[in-house]
Amino acid sequence: MLFRTMILVGALVASASLSAKVTGEETFSYKLNDGGRLSVANVNGSITVSGGSGDSVEIVAVKEANTQELLDRIEIDISHKADAIVIETDLPDSNGWFNKSGSGLKVTYDITVPAATNLDMVKTVNGKVEVSGVAGKVIAKSVNGKLSLSDLASDASLSTVNGSVRASFARLEGQQKVTAETVNGSVTIRLPENADVEVSADTLNGSINGRDFGLKTDKGFVGSDLNGNIGDGSARLNIDTLNGTIKIRSN
Repeated sequence: MLFRTMILVGALVASASLSAKVTGEETFSYKLNDGGRLSVANVNGSITVSGGSGDSVEIVAVKEANTQELLDRIEIDISHKADAIVIETDLPDSNGWFNKSGSGLKVTYDITVPAATNLDMVKTVNGKVEVSGVAGKVIAKSVNGKLSLSDLASDASLSTVNGSVRASFARLEGQQKVTAETVNGSVTIRLPENADVEVSADTLNGSINGRDFGLKTDKGFVGSDLNGNIGDGSARLNIDTLNGTIKIRSN
């Protein structure tokens, strides 16, 4: 009985050790010219970018791993110039690529940028991407994670594979071009009532709702599609998903 109790206690201690996490935080601050560019590349972890006042980019990177040794080997590589900042996440191999998640390797970014910043590329593999209050161009991507964006006012390219896309626009008119796509997930786009945009939407397994703007859906034998104009149709909005619904709503 004592022997079995010792085994149980040992198993519990081992389990607690395996589940323990160590974390560390790094902060950075750089000046960025008006209308400058930011790129962020991550592997495991979410990215949040918020537009603010001032002329600096404030970066908070929270690193996480199962051991201190692995945590110390996570590197945040940043190249910066007056008009461009590039952030890259370098995770240790930890016995091969496929063991990175198993080793608890993760970096979460919280970044504040000047509102006029152009987001050349904000991407992660496993995690969500959130953007708010950025008036410049936005390119946002994930593989396994949702995209949530608000108050967009310029060109946007939004894509994920396994996750939803939610985006609202402060303006959509003129020569703006917007694409939103996912494979397994829904897409919801919110537009101002005075938007001027030509809309094209397509889904294979799901419905399309554009009734807020009087847009009609054509349901085929396989899939549904929608094509129509809001206002004079000067801007372009293309929405695609394979497995999910599409909604075009008024703000």
